[in-house]
Amino acid sequence: MRQRADRPREPTLHEALTSIMGAYHHSQETMATVLAKFQETQRLQEEQYMGFREELRTINSTLGTIVGVLKELVNTRRDTVALQGAPDTSLDDELPPTSAGANGQEAPPHQPPTPCRGRTTSQTVPEIQDKDRERCQDPHQEMRPH
Repeated sequence: MRQRADRPREPTLHEALTSIMGAYHHSQETMATVLAKFQETQRLQEEQYMGFREELRTINSTLGTIVGVLKELVNTRRDTVALQGAPDTSLDDELPPTSAGANGQEAPPHQPPTPCRGRTTSQTVPEIQDKDRERCQDPHQEMRPH
């Protein structure tokens, strides 16, 4: 068979199959490399996720401890106030001192909220919840829930 000078020679079937097999093996190696990298990334993400979960458990446990201690403090304070038989006004004396604001002027002193319909700070939670079901009237606003 003679070939024309301006036309390249057609590969033989063996040459074409060899080229296709080489490309196939190269793509298999590439896919294996990509899969290995993907699996490594997935493993690292899972480790990171498990680390975050453990940190969240620790934070949750710490917050639970803090809430428990605060509840005990509140109950102890209520018991103390109940034994004294007086309304709890001690927190009014424990306000932080006023400090200069951003414009250099003194901040106004803290004004405690006006209790609604005779609420006192020494009432128990159920008593307060019962009172909160009623509406408080503010002369400057419409009726609003407390």
